[in-house]
Amino acid sequence: MLKLSNLRSLHTVLLPTAIAVVTLTAFAADPNKVENLRVTNACKYCDLTDAALAGTDLRGADFQNANLSGANLSKADLSQRPLEKRTLSTNFESANLKKTNLSEAKLNGANFLNAFLRETNLEGADLSGASFSAANLKGANLKGAKMDGAKLEGAKLCNTVMPDGSVNDTGC
Repeated sequence: MLKLSNLRSLHTVLLPTAIAVVTLTAFAADPNKVENLRVTNACKYCDLTDAALAGTDLRGADFQNANLSGANLSKADLSQRPLEKRTLSTNFESANLKKTNLSEAKLNGANFLNAFLRETNLEGADLSGASFSAANLKGANLKGAKMDGAKLEGAKLCNTVMPDGSVNDTGC
């Protein structure tokens, strides 16, 4: 039978260890998944939580149903990739981009169909021609974003900072 004093000392020893383990595993993307993305330009259904991909060339990448929450993609090139007879848009369909940093990223023509962009930083991003049909942009920051031809029909805008700095609450 354990005494209360034994539990306290066990708590003192195990708790910091448990926190250290959680801290190490919770805040870094799997390096193998990141490398696979760099090689194949695709990461369907994969977990890239908190991935450090700032400034990376990911034009035309496929992130369908990927988890990129908390990832840093600032200044990344996620624009359309020109191919011989067509262009390939970066695909974020149904992706989790919660709290992702996409500031100043090139996202022209990107597909955000059903994407979860809650509290995502898109400040200064090029979103020209991007499609946000049924996307959740609640609390997202679009300040200074270039949105020429972007499609927001059906997107949820609630506490969303628009390119001109105004706050849009139409979908709350």
